[in-house]
Amino acid sequence: MFLVQLAKRLFVYANENDRFLALIPPPFPMIMKHIWLFLALTSLLAHASPTETREWTSKAGTKVTGSALAVKSGKVQLKINDKTIVVPLHQLSEEDQTFLKSHFGENASALQPAGASNAENLVTDGLAHPIGQVVGPLDAGKGTSYFLYIPKSLRKGRLAPLLHYNGAGGGSADSVQRLIAGAETNGWIIAANVQSKNGPDHPVKNHEYAKQCVEHLIDTLPIDPKRVYFTGESGGGAMTFYNAAQCKSAGGIPQIGYIPPEVRVTSGDFFIISGTTDYNRYHSAAAAKTIGKKNAIHRFFCGAHAGSPEWLMEEAIMWLNGKYLAKNKRSSQIAQEALDYEAAMIAWIKQNAENSPHRAYYWAVFLQDVYGISGTNAAALSTISSPLAQKPECVRYVEGIEAICEFSEKCYSPIPQQIDASQVFNHNTDKIISASEKLYEKFRGVPMIEEIVRELGKNSCPL
Repeated sequence: MFLVQLAKRLFVYANENDRFLALIPPPFPMIMKHIWLFLALTSLLAHASPTETREWTSKAGTKVTGSALAVKSGKVQLKINDKTIVVPLHQLSEEDQTFLKSHFGENASALQPAGASNAENLVTDGLAHPIGQVVGPLDAGKGTSYFLYIPKSLRKGRLAPLLHYNGAGGGSADSVQRLIAGAETNGWIIAANVQSKNGPDHPVKNHEYAKQCVEHLIDTLPIDPKRVYFTGESGGGAMTFYNAAQCKSAGGIPQIGYIPPEVRVTSGDFFIISGTTDYNRYHSAAAAKTIGKKNAIHRFFCGAHAGSPEWLMEEAIMWLNGKYLAKNKRSSQIAQEALDYEAAMIAWIKQNAENSPHRAYYWAVFLQDVYGISGTNAAALSTISSPLAQKPECVRYVEGIEAICEFSEKCYSPIPQQIDASQVFNHNTDKIISASEKLYEKFRGVPMIEEIVRELGKNSCPL
């Protein structure tokens, strides 16, 4: 970057300082001007030239020897044994990324993520309900109603995903309020059914309430019928699975819940959430294993049988949105939305990089390894993620999330097959305690992970 700046200054000085040159007797002014121009041009050419032959290392540990010809749109052109290969910049080691950015300068960095839509592309009015406000209850017909939030990030000419809340005690304005952060980051519409709750209406009548609300919402708002998701806690978590299966929806966020015995989940993505000592933690783990790692993740918060923290619900929506867009971003109808998602996520990561670097890095890794970000946005992300990757606590946080998922599958998911449903309260095993202690020693000092893995080894809470 120093050479680029020097070259620019030489150009400016050679072309704009004739008054100074006029003080020097000829022919020296012309000679000096040509020398300056020559040095500037030489500096620019040298700065953009291929690197020397050196060893390159991928994050997976693979090593190759060759020279880098160029960096463009987040990809590196490497010449190896007279063959040119193209490698995503973020797949190289952090040391190699730093070297390339120093050598190629601005070509190796993206200044602005692609897809950051202008304000004029946002919906501000013209809908049946106000934007950016929790409203309700709204009558959906057939004895059911809901609270609603339409995000300020809703795009013109685009159908939005819907997240439908069905709680164990019925939906309220507060049920919607807790989901607004995720709704705004991702452009999702949120609705909470008032009538769905535990009791004699569970699950058949509750499903009828949910179905009626969803149909009413699709009829009255710009909602994508292929991208309906469900969420809820406890019995509402069970209804999340039930509704998703009955509606063949895109998935959901079941919290402290379980898959009802009569339900078979065959499609959709699920961000499953448990409290560390929740008595449903075993059934949630079994649900994650049944659905499989490709379409489900099991995340924990420190707590018992209670609602999830807002930050984790925001991440759940981010995860579901990313999973869907990753599968469909090559579609012309989805391409621009995918770019908007990438830009929003990069902005989120940048915003949280200082105060929550471990969480910011986790989502950078998600975009790179799970979502498959590419092009200029991959380069833009790399400029933020590279410094985070140098922090051990960030790397260990990502490893900790993976280790907790493995713990869930190995230690928790078999339990429902080993005990009666009435025995899940105040329950524990020596295997669980031992595995938790090992994780605690491994991840001691890692933000959030240390506390979670310690709590995982405690008895499940009583009823």
